[in-house]
Formats: sequence, C-alpha cells, structure tokens
Amino acid sequence: MDKVNEVETVATVAVAMNKQPVIPPDSHHQCVACSDNGLFNLKFYQDDNNAVTSSVWLESTWLGYQDQLHGGVIATLLDAALTHCTFLFAPQSVTASLNIRYHHPVPVAVEAEVRAWCVKTKHGMSRLEATLTVAGTVCASATASFMQTRVS
Repeated sequence: MDKVNEVETVATVAVAMNKQPVIPPDSHHQCVACSDNGLFNLKFYQDDNNAVTSSVWLESTWLGYQDQLHGGVIATLLDAALTHCTFLFAPQSVTASLNIRYHHPVPVAVEAEVRAWCVKTKHGMSRLEATLTVAGTVCASATASFMQTRVS
C-alpha cells in the first residue's frame, strides 16, 4: 500500500472508531503544517479522552542527519498537535512556550502518530503535553503553554 492510501485508510478507520475530526477555526486555514496546501496536511481527530491524534507519513526528504527526521520537523509536528488540542476548548490560542524532549532518533519513510492533550487551563492560559510515536515507541515529547488571544 502506498503512503497516500495508507494515511487515507487511517483516516477512514478513525471515523469508523467514532473519533471526531477536529475542525480548525477559520483563522487557521492557512497553517503551514496542517492546511490542505501545507507541508504536512495533518488531519487531527479527537479521542474519547479529549486528546487529539493524527497519523503522518514521515517523508524521506525531511532529513536532519542521515536517516533521521529533522528536529525542527519534530517540533512543528508536536506544536501542530498541541495547537489542535486547544481548538477543543480555546480556539484562538497561540504557543507561549514549547519544551521538547528528544528521546530517540526518529526514522523517516515510516508512519508516525502525534498526540496531544490538555493538562490544565486557568485564566486564559493552558498547559498541554504531546508525544510523537513511531511503531509504539515514544520518540519525542513536548510540554507547552498556550495563551488565549482576543479575536479581532
């Protein structure tokens, strides 16, 4: 199965498992990471625990070191997941801080899952966590703070 059909199959399975798609606000439709014309074209789904998940094919052109995903790509994928999680409760939020832990090298030309969930919200600030997993191994994790912005 090619990578496009594999990702489409994952999306079909997600809907069949009653995972709800996360719909970004109109202000987010030009995102470099997840818009239809973006680099990753990520589609997130909400699970029963108010977490969001997306499957992504890790392209071999996104290299940092030989056969390893670039750390900036990892950071972008984690930030995209965290942002989509905020759409569930504070849709006009932006990243205030992002701390990433790289646990294992991330291979390319494989499918990965990125997942994020909210830990705490208070006074327009949210604390969230995320993971990037390949073949059942958490390769990177993130903690972040997001601040809600005013809609103009």
